Amino acid sequence: MLIAAHISGINGKGELVYEQSILEISAAERKFFCEGTILLEIEELLSCTDMIQRCQVSLGRGDPMAPFQARIKRADSMREKLERHGLPITTDSALKAVWAAAGSRLVCPFVQNIYQTTDLIRAIPGVRIQKDSNHEPKPNGYRSYHMILSLSLRFLGRQLSSTIWLEVQLRTIAMDCWACMEHQLKYKRSIPSQKLIVQELKRCADEITSTDLSLQAIRELIESPEEELE
Repeated sequence: MLIAAHISGINGKGELVYEQSILEISAAERKFFCEGTILLEIEELLSCTDMIQRCQVSLGRGDPMAPFQARIKRADSMREKLERHGLPITTDSALKAVWAAAGSRLVCPFVQNIYQTTDLIRAIPGVRIQKDSNHEPKPNGYRSYHMILSLSLRFLGRQLSSTIWLEVQLRTIAMDCWACMEHQLKYKRSIPSQKLIVQELKRCADEITSTDLSLQAIRELIESPEEELE
């Protein structure tokens, strides 16, 4: 595969993961996803996200995001997913039916940064929102915010004739750490006492959520004017 130097690897879901920007995708993905349209959409999303980040810092509001990632699902993994869902194994199905062909994960320091960032994403000129929701905790305790959106490519001045939906996932640094550890502990091997492991992971996730809320409260206390604290 001819992958750009910015690729950081392949994650557990069979997706090519890139840091900050994308230069090139492999021949297999380029053929399956019809050349560069999906690549252009990802580049546009990363450009807008980078601009949001730099703008907030320049206004003295702090950095709302840690370094972010973009990913494109590998062609073989996408074929497997389409087959599993009983969908035609076509580019059109991949881009319109499952909304998982490409996207970005944004990791934020505080809970409030997630809502701040989603507001800024909604304000991007030409953005179209298909889905916008704060996911209820999964049984294992995982929490995140998801958006499904499409962007107008600025240099074309119009939407593409075929809409490409991107998945944007936002979570806190603490929850991102939990998700990485959960993946390593649960999916890398066959483990005994799986029910107990799931319960313990859920307990850890609940504690991390509580910690996130406590850290947000501490931040608000620090940033509050002194007279409000008296």
